[in-house]
Amino acid sequence: MDKRYIWLDGTEIEVSEDVYNEYMRATWREENRRRACEKHECSYDFLCEHDLDEQTVRGQALVDDIVVDKILLEELYSALSELTVDESNLINALFFGEQSEIDYAEVLNISQQSVNKRKKKILEKLRKKIFKK
Repeated sequence: MDKRYIWLDGTEIEVSEDVYNEYMRATWREENRRRACEKHECSYDFLCEHDLDEQTVRGQALVDDIVVDKILLEELYSALSELTVDESNLINALFFGEQSEIDYAEVLNISQQSVNKRKKKILEKLRKKIFKK
């Protein structure tokens, strides 16, 4: 297992992977948000070259995103409704109940690796249903 470090008050501290992931979650979330915003930003030159109004461009992107998100959510809810009770319980615990794989494994009296494998299998099943591949 790789060693993970965080910096607190100028001191490097070795931490577990779980602690590192929790500590970095906000930073990663902000980075993802920044990247998502960059995809929708237009330069002033682009707007002038194409005789576009910035509000029109941003508004259209927003409407498109909302429609796509709504369609994907409907597909997700449909796919979730087709899961077995055990599959549904696992997804609810890990994603909606914010329970860790380790905690859920203890509840089921199985290994964390088993929970992880089940989760991956269920997520792949959902992907196939949503994207019909």
